[in-house]
Parts: sequence; C-alpha cells; structure tokens
Amino acid sequence: MISGGRAAAKATFVTFNVGIVAGINAASTVTGWKPNDGDSFIRTVDGTVTTFVVPGASATEALRINDQGTITGFYRDSAGQAHGFVRISDGTITTFDVHNANGVGPISINNKGEVTGSYTDGTGNHGFVRTSGGRIKTFDVSGAIETASVCINDKGVSVGYYLDSNHITHGFLRAADGTITTFDVPGASETLGICINAKGTVDGEYGTDGRHGFIRYADGTITTFDGQDCNIFSAGINDKGVVTGSCQDRQHPGRFLGFVRKPDGTVNEFRVPDGGNSTTPVGINNAGVIVGNYRRGGFLRFP
Repeated sequence: MISGGRAAAKATFVTFNVGIVAGINAASTVTGWKPNDGDSFIRTVDGTVTTFVVPGASATEALRINDQGTITGFYRDSAGQAHGFVRISDGTITTFDVHNANGVGPISINNKGEVTGSYTDGTGNHGFVRTSGGRIKTFDVSGAIETASVCINDKGVSVGYYLDSNHITHGFLRAADGTITTFDVPGASETLGICINAKGTVDGEYGTDGRHGFIRYADGTITTFDGQDCNIFSAGINDKGVVTGSCQDRQHPGRFLGFVRKPDGTVNEFRVPDGGNSTTPVGINNAGVIVGNYRRGGFLRFP
C-alpha cells in the first residue's frame, strides 16, 4: 500500500465537479472538458466556471491554458475528425489544421501563444509547432516512424518522444530553430519526454522493470527517481524544478496516488481526501499548485 505521508498533511485541497481537468496557469485557472455534453470549461480560482464550444463542433476538448488565459486543444467535426483551436481570453476562437492531415491534436501552449502537438496523415503521426501568428512548421525526428510533440516552453523549445524502426521509444528536444536532440535514460527500454520548463529541464518517464521517472537538465545530465513501490507517470514540471504526476501501486494496479518530487530529490505521494483509489495530477504551476482529477471530479492542491 502506498502511503500519502507528510505531503498530504501539509497541503490543502479544493475539489470540484465540472469535467475532466487538463491544464493550469499561473493564476490557478484551470481548463478541461465535459465528456457528457462535449463542452469545454474554464474554472477560475474563485470557483467561477465558464463553458465554451468551437462553433459547429460535435465535441470540444480544451487541453492547456497559458498565463494570458489563451487555451489550446482540439475539436471534432460531424464526421469525427479532429482539428486544432486556440481560444484567447476574450472568447475569440481560431481554428486550424495541418495541410493534408486527417487529424490534428494540439497539446501544449506557451506564454507567447506558440502551440505544439501532433498530427496524423497517411504515413503516421508527426510533430508540429504553430506560431502565435498562425504559421505552422511540421517535423519528424530523423529515422522515426512516429513522432509525438507534447510540451513547449517559453523559449520555443518543445519536447516529446518518438518511435524508431525497431519500435523503441526515445525522447527528443526540438529547439526553436528546428534543431532536434534525441536522448535516452541509460539502460531504459523506452524513454518519454513529457514536459520542459523555462530553464530547459525536462521531466519524463522511462521503462525497465516497471515505470520510473527522470529529470533531464539543460546540460544533458539525467537523474532518475521512484516512488514507494509504484509505477511513475509524469505529468509536468514547473520553473522551480518541482515535478508532479501519478504513482500507480505495483501491488494493486487499480490504485493511483499523486506525487510531488522536489528539486532536492524528495518524493512524496498524496491522495485527495476521500478521493478513493484515483488521484491523478495533470499539471503544476510555478506557485506549486497542482491540478488533477480524482474519482469525483477535479482538484486543486495548494502546497
């Protein structure tokens, strides 16, 4: 059994039942979507909820929100095909597609309004970066058969993972000028870069016997970490180097706790009070506020 320990005792929680939470910004405003009706939502820290949809969409899924309140995500048309969107704080929505794609999945937005994600065409999955002005640059890691770009920082550096021809997963960084650097955790059977902060520090997860977490610093140095007999699923890193994510009990795989890894290497697990066996963080801001989902809805964890 994984224990919540000191981390749960120090923190305070706010829970709410709006929908599936996906992202948080500096003001602890969160965004996500409502699976039952196809709407997306914005929840401010005072509890005010605003819902929205992309006009004409059958479903709208908001995934990330930046500090200016700009949101990115995707929507589905009547045929079920996915397209990208950006919604600025005044409610104006701009939709976009990648040329010749049959599905577009924006995943991350930085404070400059740059978006990264993946798209699908007849040859597989590829990465893209969209500037705030709407210009889209597509890319693949050399030798990859699949490329997934999942996070972008304020310097325009994106991080993700790719699958090689031997079906082995590796991490990558793509600089703002398009230069791509690949990396692996030594000895790992797979390496996934998950997010990157303003300092160029990457959080992620890797496989050996089970699933573990790692930190990759800007100089390329990699540090690994674990929880208490659990599989690590990393969800984000803030500019102070604090990482959060989920910790799956290896003895009881249906049990998930949240974790916080501090820059000194300390890892603490936590659960939402009365949250049952499902506490799954999805992001963290620079104040250390963690957002996520639990069995009854969404939560904010204030340190």
